[in-house]
Amino acid sequence: MRLLITFMVLTVTFLNASTIRSGTLKAQSDGSNIAVQWGTTDESNVREFQVERRNSDGEFVTIAVVAKKGSGSFYEYIDRSAFKSTGSVYEYRIKSILVNGQAEVSDVITVTHNVSSVKRTWGSLKAMFR
Repeated sequence: MRLLITFMVLTVTFLNASTIRSGTLKAQSDGSNIAVQWGTTDESNVREFQVERRNSDGEFVTIAVVAKKGSGSFYEYIDRSAFKSTGSVYEYRIKSILVNGQAEVSDVITVTHNVSSVKRTWGSLKAMFR
């Protein structure tokens, strides 16, 4: 009986543990792209990571799938598709997809993207031909 209770407590603790290391989720604009960075703790039950983005009035959409590297790793994803207009505010989060199909979602990080005028013009030209 005592062994069973111990097992149940360990299972609950494990399921509530986050794979994203606290304080490592960052997003920064360089005027062209946005770099999203994060670190992990234990990745033994992680299948992949999904980088999700939304603007201030939208819903989160997956913009990238990142393969796991191993526990204690650091990751960086460069978002080259966020170039709508200068001063745009984006929110990012990382979704850890577990091997059992469940997902853990990180905190949300906000970044203001100040796009260069050259990139803004190029983005407008590309949009005309879509």
